[in-house]
Amino acid sequence: MTKILFNLLSVLLISALLFSCGGDENDTDDAINASPEISNALSDLMLDEGFESTTVNLAAVFSDSDGDDLNYSATSSPSSVVTVSISGSMLTITEAGTGNALVTVTANDGNGGSTSDEFAVAVSESDPEPTVCANDNSTNQDNTMCDNTPSVANQYEESIVGQIRQISTNRVPDHDYGNQVANLGITGLTSTTVMYEIDATPELAASTTSIVDEAFMPAYDFGIALNGVPIDPAPGTPFIFENTETGEYNWDWVFEPTNNRNEVGLDCNNAHLQPDMMAGTGLIHYHGDMQVYADDLLAGLGTGSTVPTDPVQVGWAVDGFPIFYKYGPDGNDGLAALTPSYQVKEGERPGDGVSEPCGEYNGKYTNDYEFVDGSGDLDECNGISRSVTINNAETGGMETFDYFYVVTDEFPVISRCLSGTPSEDFRKGGM
Repeated sequence: MTKILFNLLSVLLISALLFSCGGDENDTDDAINASPEISNALSDLMLDEGFESTTVNLAAVFSDSDGDDLNYSATSSPSSVVTVSISGSMLTITEAGTGNALVTVTANDGNGGSTSDEFAVAVSESDPEPTVCANDNSTNQDNTMCDNTPSVANQYEESIVGQIRQISTNRVPDHDYGNQVANLGITGLTSTTVMYEIDATPELAASTTSIVDEAFMPAYDFGIALNGVPIDPAPGTPFIFENTETGEYNWDWVFEPTNNRNEVGLDCNNAHLQPDMMAGTGLIHYHGDMQVYADDLLAGLGTGSTVPTDPVQVGWAVDGFPIFYKYGPDGNDGLAALTPSYQVKEGERPGDGVSEPCGEYNGKYTNDYEFVDGSGDLDECNGISRSVTINNAETGGMETFDYFYVVTDEFPVISRCLSGTPSEDFRKGGM
């Protein structure tokens, strides 16, 4: 009996010890903590420069099966692209620069469980805001008046002495003119007889000569018309871009006269007056298409209603080669309208609008054009190597040349360079 009681007490003691030690298997499983889980993985972000900041709610990213409250932390690398901060469950991504960064976010349940997710952030440089050019980029080719008649008769004579062509003229036009340039105090034409000499047997030089110098200031007249009026296409002051802060001229950007007829003060012949040494008088010169003068040489030529049957000479270049009006030999015993080989550049000028002009290339400035070899009939000097014979009424003889220039409808209209050797009589300040 005693042995039976001892065995019973032993069983009860062992059961009590097992209960106090938590020996129940199911109770052990209920005590294990579950880590947070990723419910909605974060996607990579692509942002544009200037976004400043953006937020992500991490409560929608992580969940916890135990129902534990989650705490969040985040890092970014490199922080020179974006920085990160946490407030509650909100992740704030703040702009710091451009480039690529990796953001890592971690959810912690406070019971030893944590889970992390990461995503890439790319911040791209934004396109610069288009700048608005404040410069006046307008052009005009408006017809203007010739409402003055010279009070002095035109004088023009030429002769050939040896190999020199001598031209005597008072430089007064044989047609009406306009006095368009304001505030110059010009009330009449200069009438002073001068003598010019040019080569009567010109030859092409090894290189061309620009009619402007290295600073783009006028250096030579291009030619002289058969009425004695200088042909001088290159503009001078004040028809140049001015620094908007200092007023200094930028000679790289001179107005193209025939595209700025009102500003340059051109009349119906694309001519205007410039002050002469004699007070109150001015010397007229052509800047472009002298169409009224051309009509005087052949009715309808300047207006385009008449097509000539022979080349019509309007003047002599200062290197001695003849200048024809729009038409010349086509090389096949015929006559053709000859075209220049210049085009307006594409795109925008590089200027800042202060020291040099901005805006689209449109022909406002001479520098808006570029020579494109082969795009027209004529060379860089608006001339062509082709035989032509003229009957010179002044000298009473036939003259043949193997090169000539052309006044064209389109830029440059009148050449800005010389293919032969220029006469020093036409150098600016030479007379």
